[in-house]
Amino acid sequence: MSLDTRARHTKTSNEVHSEYYGNILSLFWAIPILASFILVIALRLYRGNRKYGFLVASFKKNIMLPATFGRKHITHTKFFGISWYTTPLRWQTLLILAYVLLNVVLIFVHRDFVYEPTPKAWAIQVARFYANRSGIMATTMIPLLFLFGGRNNIMTAVTAWSHETFKLFHRWIGRMMLVQSIVHGAGFTSYYFMIGGFDDYYFNMIADNANMWGIIVIAIATVIMVQAAYPFRHYWFEVFIVGHVILAGAFVAALRVHLANHGFSYYTYAAIAVWAFDRVIRIVRIVLAGVDTKAQICAYGNATHLVVKPSVQFKAQPGQYVFLYVMRNRFWESHPFSVMDSKADGSYVLVAKAQAGMTQRLLKCATKEPGNDNVIRVWVEGPYGKTYPVARYDTVLLVAGGIGVTAIMSYALGLTRTSRSGQHVVLYWTVREAESLNWVKEQLEELEHGGIVDVKIFITAECSMHSSTDDLSDEKRMCQIDSGSADTLCHPDLANKSASIESVSTSVAISYGNRPDMRKIIEGFIRDPNSGSVAVVSCGPGPLVDTCRKAVADNMNNAVGRVDYFEDALS
Repeated sequence: MSLDTRARHTKTSNEVHSEYYGNILSLFWAIPILASFILVIALRLYRGNRKYGFLVASFKKNIMLPATFGRKHITHTKFFGISWYTTPLRWQTLLILAYVLLNVVLIFVHRDFVYEPTPKAWAIQVARFYANRSGIMATTMIPLLFLFGGRNNIMTAVTAWSHETFKLFHRWIGRMMLVQSIVHGAGFTSYYFMIGGFDDYYFNMIADNANMWGIIVIAIATVIMVQAAYPFRHYWFEVFIVGHVILAGAFVAALRVHLANHGFSYYTYAAIAVWAFDRVIRIVRIVLAGVDTKAQICAYGNATHLVVKPSVQFKAQPGQYVFLYVMRNRFWESHPFSVMDSKADGSYVLVAKAQAGMTQRLLKCATKEPGNDNVIRVWVEGPYGKTYPVARYDTVLLVAGGIGVTAIMSYALGLTRTSRSGQHVVLYWTVREAESLNWVKEQLEELEHGGIVDVKIFITAECSMHSSTDDLSDEKRMCQIDSGSADTLCHPDLANKSASIESVSTSVAISYGNRPDMRKIIEGFIRDPNSGSVAVVSCGPGPLVDTCRKAVADNMNNAVGRVDYFEDALS
């Protein structure tokens, strides 16, 4: 075999193996996805309160539940007053590390070189090999990148992973693609400089249209990675999401031009197909819900209460959410809202707390009309998400913080409407202001009449219900909210707000001025021999859900029966 023939054969062999190893990178995710699917089946088939074995409990305690280090997972870490990142769970980090390691290993294996007598000739060949290997491997990951980033990812239906988990892996796939692309570009830069210096580099990389577009691809990917950093997503989410979509489209278009003369274009077609499938399903969901859907909105303080009735009645399960598009302005923007209540007539009850952007504009819509009541046109996309099988547990502890009550209330209502004999359900809700009770007044009445859920509410920014502050002996006053009560608040600075708080006809226990110690509460439920199997479900700000997760993990080996933790966090 001549040297030229051998060189061509080696180039072809390396390209074939590079594509093969790139596909292995994508298939890597099939293993944890299959494991998660088995977990879903196990949860669905679970019966009784049999305790986990020691090994399973230890695995959950040390691998599945805790953050990678420390106790923060949802709570973002700040430096100089700026939020920089959140910490993945330990199992997520281990999976990411395995994926990164596999990327490193596969770029070095199965190297097929032609013998060259001089060091320069050998270096030229090595540079071209790694340039080809890294570029091909990066290209093979594009369909999976788009799949994990889409709303209608079929994998969310067959795994126990949340959409947030898939987006975390989506970001790491993108990061490894960028690293591989940089190696690809640096490899060919070195290759052409070693062959003929700057003139050869300019002729083959700058003057060549396809290769020049490759440089543009790497530049776009770098901008995407910077623009997708946590501070940009956290502080300028609406700007981020619009820019991300535009840049992703430009990335695929530029890559298609780059690959025109190099092959492997079918990976870009596959990515476009995944993207198109996601968008088509979104449109179908919106059309089925009704393109002329109306939402009845009402403002309570800094939150908007919405009742939406889609044309086609999809029963939203507890814990599910919908994306809402408001037609009055920026109709292309959508935000997710938990379905707090899915009523028998097919309507959804949502609550949107005003922050910035869409939720702030939504509140202005609710307050602009006389009577604090209004109707607006909306599009509804969903429902999305999964529901946790909490009905199978003997004891269910529901923990909510602030607006997180919307997701938790859906579970409380679901258990009330489909209760089984002997189940013990307790709901803890911590909220700053008593006015927030208006968000859920109708739902609280239903829970009271159902007699299944024991509701405990902690209002942290106000004091207990007295006509004056003289009778306050401590900060743990318990009281009742009675229909028509005229002296709901006692603090002089807050007395003028009582008129805005509508009567709540329920007798739930209210504690003013303090917070529940969820670590001790969860520990007590898990260690109580009368609890049986325990499910803890939390939704709310980062510090609250991080505390709940840590408390469950710390007591996993001390449980009397089976214990599972489910999280629907406000990330």
